[in-house]
Amino acid sequence: MNDLFSLKNIRTALYVALLIVLSILFLKWQALNAPPASQPATTASSANANASTGTTLPGNVNLPVTTPSSNSASTALTNSTAAPAAPNLVTVDTPLFQVKINPVGGNIVYAVLKDYKQALGSSQPFLLLNQDPNSLYYIIASGLVTNDNSLPSTITFSSPAVSYNLGDQRQLTVNLTWSNSQGLSLVKSYTFFPNVYTVNVAYTIHNQGKTTWNGRFYGELTRNVPASESSFLNSYTNYTGAAISYPDDHYQKIKFADMLENNLSQTVSSGWVAMLQHYFITALIPAPNTTITQFSSVNQDLYSIGLANPTVSVNPGASVTTGAGIYLGPAITSQLSTVAPYLSKTIDYGWLWFISGPIFVVMQWIYSYVGNWGFAIILITVLIKLIFFPLSAKSYLSMAKMRELQPKIKELREKCGDDRQKLGTATMELYRKEKVNPLGGCLPILVQIPVFIALYWVLMESVELRQSPFIFWIHDLSVKDPYYILPILMGLSMVIQQRLNPAPPDPMQAKMMMFLPVVFTLMFLGFPSGLVLYWLVNNCLSVLQQWWVMNRYHKKMAKKRHHA
Repeated sequence: MNDLFSLKNIRTALYVALLIVLSILFLKWQALNAPPASQPATTASSANANASTGTTLPGNVNLPVTTPSSNSASTALTNSTAAPAAPNLVTVDTPLFQVKINPVGGNIVYAVLKDYKQALGSSQPFLLLNQDPNSLYYIIASGLVTNDNSLPSTITFSSPAVSYNLGDQRQLTVNLTWSNSQGLSLVKSYTFFPNVYTVNVAYTIHNQGKTTWNGRFYGELTRNVPASESSFLNSYTNYTGAAISYPDDHYQKIKFADMLENNLSQTVSSGWVAMLQHYFITALIPAPNTTITQFSSVNQDLYSIGLANPTVSVNPGASVTTGAGIYLGPAITSQLSTVAPYLSKTIDYGWLWFISGPIFVVMQWIYSYVGNWGFAIILITVLIKLIFFPLSAKSYLSMAKMRELQPKIKELREKCGDDRQKLGTATMELYRKEKVNPLGGCLPILVQIPVFIALYWVLMESVELRQSPFIFWIHDLSVKDPYYILPILMGLSMVIQQRLNPAPPDPMQAKMMMFLPVVFTLMFLGFPSGLVLYWLVNNCLSVLQQWWVMNRYHKKMAKKRHHA
């Protein structure tokens, strides 16, 4: 406690720590919003290089390898944002999305989300799935495998129609059929529902043969990797990759790099598999309490995560149905929570999830009344300030006392001269005498740092804020202010706040503190405008509270001196 300078530098150290946090978040934000590099093409020849290597499941059941060549027998897509031109793809429209099913394999090879745009101001819906190997190759495949490999590796189904529309129906089932000369017939069914992003896929196996048929359903999510995933800043981007859930680990990420090193193959009593990207998710969900095999595989630059149901036996003259649920859409907590246990954990708020989660819940509640996410951010900032009002008031009171002591500290500095140890001891004695805590002013900074980081992840991870406007020139709270008005106002608010604070006794430290608003302003130029809005409102409220507390204290002290 005798070393004043180890204490007086703590405030500066906290600002430096906050600056480091800002730098890391800024790198993450910049990497996320960097233009994607061109994706190298996956040619049919390279995809077929490992075509003989399937995913091996317990029981020596080999899954067919998912490649552009084997699952794109029809004409491959040539435009990643346009609907496929192949005439034999089966199109299904619902109010929420449009999907296209390839009769070859019966897989979902195209999906756009109607309520989300590809880019701000664009008329094109967001492209989630596509089968273009030269751009986005991302499909949901499913099928049946047998121990004796009696089924063809790729089945071509028949469909009674090539276009379906859910309309105002309570559900829509699209049936694809196939049969062989041995008396085996399959009906692959996709069932769609209104107002949800879930689809059920099921195989009904009819055995009119003379022997029992044994096989199992599998589903897999297969995609290529965005080129940015291999960049130096990979660790600073939102997570793109696979994830699984099972009783021993409710949410486990399976990175693309992990798939290259080891193929996942495990049998668990329940769970799901998913493929994640920023704001959106695809997932395969079996029936509750179903024992499944979770697996992964890599074929050239295609990465797959999948699951397989238990083997079913179909006796002659009998029929059996097996399948799973599919989720393909935005990462919305309310929807994911009803689809499968722990699926909402894929909305990753980081290590401060216990702060981010409640912040978003309250923001969503406020939004339901005000209808604007910008005003929701402002109101939750006010709410946070009210919660911490007593703590902040004590801190500002401590700063007011420090400011009141500045003339006495100046006298001590002149008296002690260059003897810094003597000055430190004398100053600490003055603090004890006046009952002033020199660290009291640091508390507002300590409170702001975790809330700031938590709100950052809310803005980054919540699809509800994607492309959400505020007022005037702010058309998207999840991207930077195009005219940098909010960051400049934020910097000015920091300057005003510093004017209210007591000047640091060390001239070098004082210069550093004066320079901080400039550094913060430059850093905030690239942050999402919603985050800058929070910081600006928080600073303005802090200035008002600090002025009120300090003004009351100075009037009280002036009155006390007058009566003395």
